[in-house]
Amino acid sequence: MQTVGLIHTLEQCLNRMQTVGLIHTLEQCLNRMQTVGLIHTLEHCLNRMQTVGLIHTLEHCLNRMQTVGLIHTLEQCLNRMQTAGLIHTLEQCLNRTQTVGLIHTLEQCLNRMQTVGLIHTLEQRLNSMQTVGLVHTLEQCLNRMQTVGLIHTLEQCLNRTQTVGLIHTLEQCLNRMQTMGLIHTLEQRLNRMQTVGLIHTLEQRLNRMSYTEMRRGPGHLTDRCL
Repeated sequence: MQTVGLIHTLEQCLNRMQTVGLIHTLEQCLNRMQTVGLIHTLEHCLNRMQTVGLIHTLEHCLNRMQTVGLIHTLEQCLNRMQTAGLIHTLEQCLNRTQTVGLIHTLEQCLNRMQTVGLIHTLEQRLNSMQTVGLVHTLEQCLNRMQTVGLIHTLEQCLNRTQTVGLIHTLEQCLNRMQTMGLIHTLEQRLNRMQTVGLIHTLEQRLNRMSYTEMRRGPGHLTDRCL
């Protein structure tokens, strides 16, 4: 899969959590999904996002999360499961961790997608998107997926894991979105609209004043002034 670095990092992380069987299961699953391009694209994407510290931050977060019960549950579930029963096992495991909304969202997403089409779509989107397009695409995707439960779950997870580094990375990414261009464009448009409207109003007033004076004549205007 040409993901030696990524697998090595995952192995180190997962070896500390005593889930050796998870790597084997993930390898079987990923080999069937033909996700060579996806892993390669994600690596490029992560390198561009400067998220070198993301893995390190997640490791620290997981260590701080005090999720002994969750790790124990995942170990039992992953040891029992075959690849075909992965979704069912995760449902049982995650239902115990109070993420009903996340499972429902994943079920809807997995039911709609074919594996090959999903990978191809993700590759195309990641290769072609600029930051503004990414936000727009994610908004559309999230709106279609009805991920109210997912967002709530992620908020709870992020609040518990104190992922200051992750939030900081996302902020940096969004700050690089070139949103100044959007503000500048809106300012230009508003300035043009106000200027055009003001000039149009002044022209109308001057035209009316000139027309009135021309009809009254200079003598009439002098009489009125006197």
